[in-house]
Amino acid sequence: MEMEIVGYNSRIKITQVLPCVCDDVTGDPKIRHNKLLRTSWLYDPFGDNLTYGVEFNVNKGFSWDFFLYAKTAELAEELGEALLMNLQEKYKGLDGKVSVYPLYSKYLEINRRLYEIIIPQHPPIKFQFLRKIINYYKTPQRKIDANIFILWKRDDLHIQPDPLSYMLRIFISLNPNPNYFTNFDKQESSINAVLRYFISDMSIPPYIKAEYKSLSPINWIDLLTCNVFPKRSDYGLGPGQDFPREVMPKFMRSDEIDFDIPREMPLLNPPILENRNSINLPISKNDPNFIYIGEKLKDGVLSTDLGLIEIDGLTTHLNIFGKTGTGKSTLIKMILNDLHNKRPDVGILILNLAKPYLEDDYPMAHVYKFPSEKFRVPYIIPFNRTMISIKETSNVFAACLGLKHMGPGIFSETFQICYSKHKEFPKEVREFFSCVDDYMKAKSWEPEFKQHIRTAFKRRISEMFYRPDLEATLNLLEGESSDIPEWFIKWKEGETVLLDLTKCLEDEQHLLGMLILNMIEILISIDKEKNNKLKYLIAMDEAHRIVGKSNDKHPESPEFIMKNKTNSHFSRNVNEWRAKGIGIIFADQHPHLLLDVAIDSARNKILFQLGYPANQIFTGNMREREMLLTLWERHALVITNAERYLMKTADDNI
Repeated sequence: MEMEIVGYNSRIKITQVLPCVCDDVTGDPKIRHNKLLRTSWLYDPFGDNLTYGVEFNVNKGFSWDFFLYAKTAELAEELGEALLMNLQEKYKGLDGKVSVYPLYSKYLEINRRLYEIIIPQHPPIKFQFLRKIINYYKTPQRKIDANIFILWKRDDLHIQPDPLSYMLRIFISLNPNPNYFTNFDKQESSINAVLRYFISDMSIPPYIKAEYKSLSPINWIDLLTCNVFPKRSDYGLGPGQDFPREVMPKFMRSDEIDFDIPREMPLLNPPILENRNSINLPISKNDPNFIYIGEKLKDGVLSTDLGLIEIDGLTTHLNIFGKTGTGKSTLIKMILNDLHNKRPDVGILILNLAKPYLEDDYPMAHVYKFPSEKFRVPYIIPFNRTMISIKETSNVFAACLGLKHMGPGIFSETFQICYSKHKEFPKEVREFFSCVDDYMKAKSWEPEFKQHIRTAFKRRISEMFYRPDLEATLNLLEGESSDIPEWFIKWKEGETVLLDLTKCLEDEQHLLGMLILNMIEILISIDKEKNNKLKYLIAMDEAHRIVGKSNDKHPESPEFIMKNKTNSHFSRNVNEWRAKGIGIIFADQHPHLLLDVAIDSARNKILFQLGYPANQIFTGNMREREMLLTLWERHALVITNAERYLMKTADDNI
């Protein structure tokens, strides 16, 4: 037998909202009164004598639902959607979810006690009832769960009704936790204590008292069908006849009770960007010239506006910064996979510095792991623009070894001597460093100075090059001096390549990373078409391992010298790469550890939640700095040349 449906409940579950309270910031009572009316949710948005309700559910969590009753599912959905839109217009940052539930007559027979909280009408001092609900939720070791229902309807009973006055009834259902109670008397005492708490401070001395009373179970049906207020038609009253005082409900004005949204409301407070600037172009997620990264937020609420990155705009580089677990690595994966699908001709080079098995995220990638026979990074490019190769490699060695002013010159002259004598460079990097020592030994320097320089070079070289695996990676191949590594050829031909450096020490990662970038600088020529098309992309997470600042601030320390020289060398190259069609994604948990050029060179920035002091790098606005400290997972601030907006990143369907 089919169960009878007596109507439909439209419920709007509030998922997030910003505080909206009337602070006493003005002495003008009229201004204050108007603001109280604007911020109260005790209102009648549709103006057609509907009964509105809210339910606060206080158990292990806290929830806040608006609800309405309708005879049909279609009307219930219409009312729910309309009320949510009206609430969003009224309250900045509010969002919620509309659901429609059929009310079956059988399930309306609820065998749970229901109480009514009866408070005096039109108090001289504003009642603080919502604060009581919130404080009850925050009560430590709370033994009784509560469902509080508040229903209201605009006054249509008086002959001349007050347009700002509402009929108001408050109901409460209490559910004791059986783990706390061993006997019935103790449970009853605790229930009465909770009810007394909710009516405390709600009386108007000396004679008008707040009270509570137990109701019949049949009142659940009236509550859920929003049929809790009398109607003039129930008593056969005409337009000019007074309604019986003995059955008249209590009335309340919006400014007489705290039905606003206080700061302590235990719901999510969405991030809000004050200086928002967003351009919404008629572009779809599948546009071949753009990468879809998420949906924009407007006043803290998710909109249908798309967050997009122009593919060719990546030649101006991209920063993606955020703490672990905020969505940074997932976004990088989505960007690279989408780029591979939309522009398969673009070579993608992924430098994996920290995450084992990163190749699982990139099934299209050719993977080369250090140490292995195929993972090769020649210490010098032995052909094509030989003098340029000598100069750049000398700078890299001097920077990575932390050698001061004489370093580049000594390496450069040694390279030139070797090449002029043999028309090739030493096959092994250790053999080259032996030539460096021979070069210094032959110099007519003061003996003490010469010994000091030779000792400094030997010490730095031995500290770096003590692993045979590293030397084997850097050595040139015997008889194949013009050979370029296989991975580089594939990348240049438009393939996706992942170089796994996770088994390197950080100094080795820095050296190999700089030599890789150096190889790219030497072997990739300027795009003669000058159309600013993206041809190659480099992505590096934990980028500070290659382009990071020095932790040692002493100007004579090897690390300080190394990082300073790296910054100078890298700055010259990265700013020219747009002309070569090369883009870089710099990603990191700690952007304050990066060289300035890694941040300054990127015109596009995506900032997830950041800690201190990283949150202070990108904005001088104190509220925005605080926002960056507390951004939700998968939420980010996007800054480009033309736009500035908040977004929630796209779902990871890869």
